[in-house]
Amino acid sequence: MKILVSILTALILLSVPAIAATIVDMDIDINNGKLDLTVYGIDTSTWHNGQTGETNELQATGDFKGTYKVNSGNYGALQSYVNLASDTSAEFIMEDWQDFNVMSANHNYNTNGYFYSRSAGNNAEMNIKSIGSMYVWSEATNPYWENSLKGNEIEKNAQTTQNGELITDLYMGVFTDGTAEMYNSNIWGWTNGEHATSSTNYGGGTRTVQATGNGVFVEYGYGKNSLTFNGFTFGGGSSATFSSPFAGGMSGTYSMSAN
Repeated sequence: MKILVSILTALILLSVPAIAATIVDMDIDINNGKLDLTVYGIDTSTWHNGQTGETNELQATGDFKGTYKVNSGNYGALQSYVNLASDTSAEFIMEDWQDFNVMSANHNYNTNGYFYSRSAGNNAEMNIKSIGSMYVWSEATNPYWENSLKGNEIEKNAQTTQNGELITDLYMGVFTDGTAEMYNSNIWGWTNGEHATSSTNYGGGTRTVQATGNGVFVEYGYGKNSLTFNGFTFGGGSSATFSSPFAGGMSGTYSMSAN
Protein backbone atom coordinates (compact mmCIF):
# COMPACT_ATOMS: atom_id res chain seq x y z
CA MET A 1 0.00 0.00 0.00
CA LYS A 2 1.07 3.58 -0.69
CA ILE A 3 -0.04 6.16 1.87
CA LEU A 4 0.34 9.94 1.89
CA VAL A 5 0.13 11.17 5.48
CA SER A 6 -0.73 14.83 5.96
CA ILE A 7 -2.74 14.65 9.18
CA LEU A 8 -1.56 15.99 12.52
CA THR A 9 -1.48 12.67 14.33
CA ALA A 10 -1.30 9.13 12.99
CA LEU A 11 -1.20 5.88 14.94
CA ILE A 12 -0.90 2.57 13.12
CA LEU A 13 -0.44 -0.83 14.75
CA LEU A 14 0.42 -3.69 12.40
CA SER A 15 0.88 -7.41 12.87
CA VAL A 16 2.47 -9.19 9.92
CA PRO A 17 3.07 -12.81 8.92
CA ALA A 18 6.53 -14.22 8.23
CA ILE A 19 6.32 -14.31 4.45
CA ALA A 20 8.43 -12.33 2.00
CA ALA A 21 6.23 -9.34 1.23
CA THR A 22 6.04 -5.57 1.54
CA ILE A 23 3.53 -4.86 4.26
CA VAL A 24 4.13 -1.13 4.88
CA ASP A 25 4.98 1.42 2.18
CA MET A 26 4.33 5.00 3.25
CA ASP A 27 5.00 8.43 1.78
CA ILE A 28 4.89 10.84 4.72
CA ASP A 29 4.36 14.60 4.91
CA ILE A 30 3.39 15.94 8.34
CA ASN A 31 3.18 19.55 9.44
CA ASN A 32 3.66 19.98 13.19
CA GLY A 33 2.27 16.58 14.07
CA LYS A 34 3.23 13.16 15.39
CA LEU A 35 3.60 9.76 13.78
CA ASP A 36 3.77 6.54 15.81
CA LEU A 37 4.10 3.26 13.90
CA THR A 38 4.72 -0.21 15.37
CA VAL A 39 5.21 -3.32 13.24
CA TYR A 40 5.40 -6.87 14.61
CA GLY A 41 6.96 -9.77 12.73
CA ILE A 42 4.97 -12.90 13.59
CA ASP A 43 6.45 -16.35 12.94
CA THR A 44 4.14 -18.57 10.88
CA SER A 45 6.48 -21.56 10.78
CA THR A 46 6.15 -24.66 12.95
CA TRP A 47 9.14 -23.59 15.08
CA HIS A 48 7.58 -20.68 17.02
CA ASN A 49 4.20 -20.30 15.41
CA GLY A 50 2.41 -17.10 16.42
CA GLN A 51 5.38 -15.65 18.32
CA THR A 52 7.01 -12.28 17.60
CA GLY A 53 10.51 -12.48 16.16
CA GLU A 54 11.15 -8.79 15.66
CA THR A 55 9.41 -5.51 16.45
CA ASN A 56 10.15 -2.20 14.74
CA GLU A 57 8.81 1.12 16.01
CA LEU A 58 9.09 4.54 14.40
CA GLN A 59 8.21 7.75 16.23
CA ALA A 60 8.44 11.12 14.51
CA THR A 61 7.36 14.52 15.78
CA GLY A 62 7.39 17.99 14.24
CA ASP A 63 7.45 19.24 10.65
CA PHE A 64 8.92 16.59 8.35
CA LYS A 65 8.56 14.39 5.29
CA GLY A 66 9.96 11.11 3.99
CA THR A 67 9.20 7.42 3.65
CA TYR A 68 8.81 4.32 5.82
CA LYS A 69 8.80 0.83 4.34
CA VAL A 70 8.72 -2.59 6.02
CA ASN A 71 9.08 -6.03 4.47
CA SER A 72 8.33 -9.27 6.28
CA GLY A 73 10.97 -11.98 6.47
CA ASN A 74 11.41 -15.56 7.62
CA TYR A 75 10.60 -16.65 11.19
CA GLY A 76 9.18 -13.30 12.25
CA ALA A 77 12.08 -11.17 11.03
CA LEU A 78 11.53 -7.71 9.51
CA GLN A 79 13.29 -5.48 7.00
CA SER A 80 12.55 -1.85 7.85
CA TYR A 81 13.60 1.27 5.91
CA VAL A 82 13.42 4.81 7.34
CA ASN A 83 14.18 7.95 5.33
CA LEU A 84 12.99 11.11 7.05
CA ALA A 85 14.07 14.77 6.94
CA SER A 86 12.79 17.78 8.84
CA ASP A 87 11.27 20.73 6.99
CA THR A 88 11.81 23.08 9.95
CA SER A 89 12.31 21.13 13.18
CA ALA A 90 11.66 17.47 14.03
CA GLU A 91 12.61 14.50 16.20
CA PHE A 92 12.94 10.96 14.81
CA ILE A 93 13.25 7.80 16.92
CA MET A 94 13.55 4.27 15.55
CA GLU A 95 13.66 1.30 17.93
CA ASP A 96 14.04 -2.38 17.11
CA TRP A 97 13.66 -5.48 19.29
CA GLN A 98 14.91 -8.92 18.26
CA ASP A 99 14.07 -12.32 19.75
CA PHE A 100 16.76 -14.62 18.36
CA ASN A 101 15.07 -17.78 19.63
CA VAL A 102 12.23 -17.05 17.23
CA MET A 103 14.21 -15.56 14.34
CA SER A 104 16.78 -18.40 14.30
CA ALA A 105 14.04 -21.07 14.20
CA ASN A 106 15.86 -23.88 16.03
CA HIS A 107 18.67 -22.15 17.98
CA ASN A 108 17.72 -21.44 21.57
CA TYR A 109 20.32 -19.21 23.23
CA ASN A 110 17.63 -17.09 24.91
CA THR A 111 19.12 -13.89 23.51
CA ASN A 112 17.18 -10.69 22.96
CA GLY A 113 18.56 -7.66 21.14
CA TYR A 114 17.58 -3.99 21.27
CA PHE A 115 18.56 -1.01 19.11
CA TYR A 116 17.75 2.68 19.53
CA SER A 117 18.49 5.52 17.13
CA ARG A 118 17.48 9.16 17.43
CA SER A 119 18.01 12.41 15.58
CA ALA A 120 16.50 15.77 16.47
CA GLY A 121 16.77 19.42 15.51
CA ASN A 122 16.05 21.97 12.82
CA ASN A 123 18.03 19.93 10.28
CA ALA A 124 17.28 16.41 11.50
CA GLU A 125 17.61 13.44 9.15
CA MET A 126 17.38 9.67 9.58
CA ASN A 127 18.42 7.30 6.79
CA ILE A 128 18.50 3.85 8.36
CA LYS A 129 17.47 0.35 7.44
CA SER A 130 16.98 -2.36 10.07
CA ILE A 131 17.48 -5.91 8.80
CA GLY A 132 16.65 -8.99 10.85
CA SER A 133 17.97 -12.41 9.86
CA MET A 134 18.31 -15.80 11.50
CA TYR A 135 21.47 -15.31 13.57
CA VAL A 136 22.35 -11.61 13.42
CA TRP A 137 20.53 -8.32 13.18
CA SER A 138 22.08 -5.12 11.79
CA GLU A 139 21.25 -1.57 10.93
CA ALA A 140 22.71 0.14 7.86
CA THR A 141 22.71 3.48 6.09
CA ASN A 142 20.00 3.60 3.43
CA PRO A 143 20.97 4.74 0.84
CA TYR A 144 24.64 4.16 1.60
CA TRP A 145 25.84 7.64 0.54
CA GLU A 146 23.64 9.49 3.04
CA ASN A 147 24.25 10.21 6.72
CA SER A 148 22.63 7.56 8.88
CA LEU A 149 21.80 10.30 11.41
CA LYS A 150 21.98 14.09 11.24
CA GLY A 151 20.78 16.86 13.54
CA ASN A 152 21.50 19.01 16.57
CA GLU A 153 21.23 15.78 18.60
CA ILE A 154 22.04 12.26 17.36
CA GLU A 155 22.19 8.98 19.33
CA LYS A 156 22.58 5.23 18.83
CA ASN A 157 22.39 2.40 21.38
CA ALA A 158 22.66 -1.39 20.98
CA GLN A 159 22.07 -3.92 23.77
CA THR A 160 21.66 -7.65 24.25
CA THR A 161 20.31 -9.66 27.15
CA GLN A 162 20.60 -13.39 27.69
CA ASN A 163 18.24 -15.18 30.06
CA GLY A 164 17.16 -11.72 31.17
CA GLU A 165 20.69 -10.55 32.09
CA LEU A 166 22.33 -7.56 30.41
CA ILE A 167 25.33 -8.82 28.39
CA THR A 168 26.24 -5.92 26.11
CA ASP A 169 25.50 -2.19 26.04
CA LEU A 170 27.00 0.22 23.48
CA TYR A 171 26.04 3.89 23.18
CA MET A 172 27.12 7.02 21.35
CA GLY A 173 25.59 10.50 21.28
CA VAL A 174 26.39 14.02 20.13
CA PHE A 175 24.57 17.14 21.32
CA THR A 176 25.48 20.44 19.69
CA ASP A 177 24.19 23.88 18.79
CA GLY A 178 25.55 23.18 15.31
CA THR A 179 25.03 20.09 13.16
CA ALA A 180 26.11 16.54 14.09
CA GLU A 181 26.42 13.75 11.52
CA MET A 182 27.13 10.01 11.66
CA TYR A 183 28.07 7.86 8.67
CA ASN A 184 29.74 4.58 7.69
CA SER A 185 32.40 3.71 5.13
CA ASN A 186 30.67 0.33 4.97
CA ILE A 187 26.93 0.39 4.40
CA TRP A 188 26.34 -1.74 7.52
CA GLY A 189 26.60 -0.28 11.00
CA TRP A 190 25.64 -1.43 14.49
CA THR A 191 24.64 -5.05 15.12
CA ASN A 192 23.40 -7.62 17.64
CA GLY A 193 23.95 -11.38 17.41
CA GLU A 194 22.25 -14.49 18.77
CA HIS A 195 25.23 -15.31 21.01
CA ALA A 196 24.67 -12.01 22.89
CA THR A 197 27.20 -9.92 20.99
CA SER A 198 27.04 -6.28 19.90
CA SER A 199 29.26 -4.23 17.63
CA THR A 200 29.33 -0.83 15.97
CA ASN A 201 31.29 -2.16 12.98
CA TYR A 202 29.38 -5.01 11.35
CA GLY A 203 30.97 -5.78 7.99
CA GLY A 204 34.15 -3.84 8.73
CA GLY A 205 35.04 -0.33 7.67
CA THR A 206 35.15 2.86 9.72
CA ARG A 207 32.40 4.63 11.61
CA THR A 208 32.71 8.41 11.58
CA VAL A 209 31.03 11.08 13.67
CA GLN A 210 31.45 14.81 13.23
CA ALA A 211 29.83 18.01 14.43
CA THR A 212 30.01 21.74 14.02
CA GLY A 213 29.39 24.30 16.74
CA ASN A 214 29.67 23.79 20.49
CA GLY A 215 28.42 20.78 22.37
CA VAL A 216 29.27 17.47 24.00
CA PHE A 217 30.26 14.04 22.71
CA VAL A 218 29.47 10.91 24.76
CA GLU A 219 30.51 7.28 24.19
CA TYR A 220 29.89 4.28 26.47
CA GLY A 221 30.43 0.54 26.32
CA TYR A 222 29.85 -2.48 28.58
CA GLY A 223 30.51 -6.19 28.09
CA LYS A 224 29.81 -8.96 30.57
CA ASN A 225 32.59 -11.13 29.07
CA SER A 226 34.76 -8.66 27.15
CA LEU A 227 34.76 -5.15 25.71
CA THR A 228 36.78 -3.45 22.99
CA PHE A 229 36.53 0.32 23.03
CA ASN A 230 38.31 2.46 20.41
CA GLY A 231 41.27 0.06 20.25
CA PHE A 232 41.43 -0.76 23.96
CA THR A 233 40.55 -4.23 25.27
CA PHE A 234 38.92 -4.74 28.66
CA GLY A 235 38.09 -7.88 30.63
CA GLY A 236 34.70 -9.26 31.53
CA GLY A 237 32.36 -7.01 33.45
CA SER A 238 34.19 -3.86 32.35
CA SER A 239 32.63 -0.63 31.18
CA ALA A 240 34.28 2.35 29.52
CA THR A 241 33.10 5.93 29.05
CA PHE A 242 34.41 8.82 27.02
CA SER A 243 32.69 12.16 27.39
CA SER A 244 33.98 15.52 26.28
CA PRO A 245 32.61 19.00 25.70
CA PHE A 246 33.80 20.62 22.49
CA ALA A 247 33.94 24.08 20.96
CA GLY A 248 34.28 24.86 17.29
CA GLY A 249 33.27 21.36 16.18
CA MET A 250 34.72 17.85 16.40
CA SER A 251 35.28 14.79 14.19
CA GLY A 252 36.69 11.29 14.48
CA THR A 253 36.14 7.56 14.13
CA TYR A 254 34.95 5.08 16.73
CA SER A 255 34.79 1.31 17.17
CA MET A 256 33.13 -0.72 19.93
CA SER A 257 32.23 -4.37 20.40
CA ALA A 258 31.16 -6.43 23.38
CA ASN A 259 30.01 -9.88 24.42
